[in-house]
Amino acid sequence: MASGFTKENIFDRILETPHLTLRRIRESDDKDMFDYTSNPIVTKYLSWNPHSDIIQTQKYITSLIAEYNSTDSYAWAIENKKSNKLIGIVRIFEVNYANKRGELSYIINPLFQGKGLIVEALKAVVDISIKEAGLNRIQAKCTPDNYASERVMQKLGMSYEGTLKQFWINKGIFMDAKIYALTANDYMK
Repeated sequence: MASGFTKENIFDRILETPHLTLRRIRESDDKDMFDYTSNPIVTKYLSWNPHSDIIQTQKYITSLIAEYNSTDSYAWAIENKKSNKLIGIVRIFEVNYANKRGELSYIINPLFQGKGLIVEALKAVVDISIKEAGLNRIQAKCTPDNYASERVMQKLGMSYEGTLKQFWINKGIFMDAKIYALTANDYMK
């Protein structure tokens, strides 16, 4: 185990916001998750193709559940309080306690985009990451043409730091990545 890691994952808890419950992912979330993981609009800027069947979604859920044994990654199901349905996922990953940093990723069903819900969910994660986990830096990345994701990062108060050239492969093509970050000092202002 790396320096600074504990056996217990500080992120392993339910987070409540005015409209959302952020909780552990369950195997029973497969149908709600398949609703958006099978949508080409959702996966346009991601490295993976739309799920062609629910078995792919179930395997993905299994991998996220396995991460609950880790202390450097955590995924919350975003549950809409009105419907009690899973509408997306928010993750903190590559958490490095020695250097006090982590990275965010997020995905939300298009039916719930543009309503501020992903920002609401991410703010809860940033809050616990800085105030309770003691992280100093939270970062996130997107492809240069993913304007919606970039707006989410800006609404979180993250600052653009630059573009990483040919950082990742998106469906077989090298893509640049814009990187945004927020420090504890910026967050506490």
